[in-house]
Amino acid sequence: MDKRHELVLQVTDYSHQELAKAARYYDTVDKFPEEQMIHLFSLAILPRLYKNLNDLTYHDYLSVIRLVSKNFPALGSILLTQESHCVWPISTFGTTKQKERYLEKALHGEIYGCFALNEPITGSEIEEMKTVAHQTETGWVLSGNKDYISNSPIASVLLIASKTITLDGTQGYAIFVIDKKTNGLKVGELEKKMGIKALPVASIQLDKVQLTDDNLLGGVVNGLPQIDSILNRNRLAVAAQSLGIAGGALDRGLKYVSYDRNLGKRLIDMASTQYKLADIETGIYSARSLLMQVINSGQEQDERMVAMTKLTASNLAIETTESIINMSGGYGYMRNNDIERFVRDAKITAIYGSSSDRLRSIIAKPWVDKKCKVKEE
Repeated sequence: MDKRHELVLQVTDYSHQELAKAARYYDTVDKFPEEQMIHLFSLAILPRLYKNLNDLTYHDYLSVIRLVSKNFPALGSILLTQESHCVWPISTFGTTKQKERYLEKALHGEIYGCFALNEPITGSEIEEMKTVAHQTETGWVLSGNKDYISNSPIASVLLIASKTITLDGTQGYAIFVIDKKTNGLKVGELEKKMGIKALPVASIQLDKVQLTDDNLLGGVVNGLPQIDSILNRNRLAVAAQSLGIAGGALDRGLKYVSYDRNLGKRLIDMASTQYKLADIETGIYSARSLLMQVINSGQEQDERMVAMTKLTASNLAIETTESIINMSGGYGYMRNNDIERFVRDAKITAIYGSSSDRLRSIIAKPWVDKKCKVKEE
């Protein structure tokens, strides 16, 4: 057995044997699942993905996210945020100095990072961003507010998306790489959430933060392509997470409908139940095939294809969990099983990594840009 398949089997066993129980616990407390994250980092998933060891592919990594999320979606959120919002941008765009300072530690989980784009009122609309960095003779002064930033309460390094205004008045966009202890930067209180409760989320306040050109990701003002790349990377991981959530909900639904009934047939013996579960299984395989096609064809940074992939997968996760809880009736609504938690956890997949409506706008953009007119007969 090669190392890639060995890792997938290790994660599969760990997810089924340990993570289902852990997920129930962390859904009831405001704690970070440190023990579980230490275990995942001990498998060297990110170093093997990034260090050209040729024993872990991006496909394998997404399989890890899917398998973890099949039992503990919030843990999948923490890991995919670390990879797509910290490791990916620093590895892909960072200067040599930035890589030396942060990358090795982030790969091994010695530090966490986060990416802050979302803002109050304007959300993740880049053009409407209010956070601004004004250039000075010695560097930059950054001010603004960010909302609902994943992993920010535990992050040692924060990547902040900002508008920029240079000394000559030129406007642009940039990402600043900032240490958490920098003066003027404050991470807010831990947010309480409907689902994915173990994922630490908070706001960020930036009050005249003094920075230099060394804080610019890559040392340049080049924010738009950097932001797009980060979002696409994150969306594919969320698609994999969504597949895990749908698969986890299906497993639990199958268990419920297979119980022997005192009054006769099992629910799985009913044609209507079979049809519904067959549609769910078909949807999972279809969404997974789309994700694999995007990866295998080298379209990981094709914004439109990535948007379709995440939209398909997140819709599937939400529809599947809703179908399973409806199928299981009062049983699924109770807190002593995982079904209602999966309903709550699935909702976020249509929100973070850009909302589903934002993704629909991306998909529709080529049609709008053509400005087609219908000829009157």
